[in-house]
Order: sequence, then structure tokens, then C-alpha cells
Amino acid sequence: MPLHLYPNIRASGSIPEEWKPNRGGTIKYRVRKPDVRSYLRSLLPGRWRKVIKEGNIGDAHYFEHESGKVAGVKFVPRERF
Repeated sequence: MPLHLYPNIRASGSIPEEWKPNRGGTIKYRVRKPDVRSYLRSLLPGRWRKVIKEGNIGDAHYFEHESGKVAGVKFVPRERF
């Protein structure tokens, strides 16, 4: 599971340019899986959080370090009916 560190979610290249975050649409919680947590700490020691940020065309899922750097950025598009 190789994850790369980025200064922000836009720098990862996974988030479309037209995506805009919704106000109040962010959920942050601790990284629950011990193996993922230890891997993230091997990349950058310190406190990591799992973040789900809702946006206008989909959601951004990623891990955020206390310094603001991110890893494992994924974009989940919203389904249109």
C-alpha cells in the first residue's frame, strides 16, 4: 500500500479542478486500522486523521497529518440520477 505525501489535496492530482468543498461538509476521525496508522507514521511521525470532505460534484477521502500534509487522496464522484 504505497501512499505518497502531498502538501494539499489539489497537489495529488486526484481532485478535479471544478470540485469545490461544501461548507460544514467535513468529517475527521482517528485512523482506526493499526497497520495503516503505523504505515502513515513511518511516512511522517505524528498525529494522522482520516478525512471525508463533501463537495459539489463528489467527495474527497484522504489522510491528513497534523502539519497539514495529506496522503492517500481519493475522489469519489457523486452519482447522478
